[in-house]
Amino acid sequence: MTSNIAECINRHLVAARELPIFDFLEEVRKMFGRWNYNNRRNDILVVFEVFSICSQVEPSTKYLYTVYVEGRRFIVNLDNKTCSCWMFQIDEIPCPYAWAVIKKKNLTADDYCSELFKPHTVVNTYDVVVDPLPDEREWKVPTYLSEDVVLLPRYKRPPGSPKKKRDKPLVELLLGKKRHACSTCGQTGHNRHSCSNAPRRK
Repeated sequence: MTSNIAECINRHLVAARELPIFDFLEEVRKMFGRWNYNNRRNDILVVFEVFSICSQVEPSTKYLYTVYVEGRRFIVNLDNKTCSCWMFQIDEIPCPYAWAVIKKKNLTADDYCSELFKPHTVVNTYDVVVDPLPDEREWKVPTYLSEDVVLLPRYKRPPGSPKKKRDKPLVELLLGKKRHACSTCGQTGHNRHSCSNAPRRK
């Protein structure tokens, strides 16, 4: 796997990959347990609330407001859940300028958030329980599994230690490869020893 999340998981499991399979799975379980616990405590609107502190709010109607921030102004429509910065309608959560209006009117921010960002929805995202593995002596293995014969792998593993770093794709190798210039003429593709512009010895 080469996605960002896969790269992140692989980076955290570099040391665990050296462990036996049972201990490796236990490390994976503990890692996801820690991540889920930390994500349950995050508040998605804290950052926007901080940015809204220095805003000046001027009402036009009971739902239309102008918010002044550092010489700029933004139009917030609470009725339509929109802002001239476009963050409100795109992200579907109050932007910093909408936050300033909501705080001035003592409203509840949850009423202006999409259901996807409501606390109960966010918590449910991390509600999957990663159960601890019981002690090996307490395992109840079905008979058809305990009597199953596990054959040797068809292919032998090559000699040497396994790679700890991933193999880079060809495109990444080509884009990342630096071509050094010749110290004599400054062109690439050769060095000073094979340069045709180098002074000839007599």
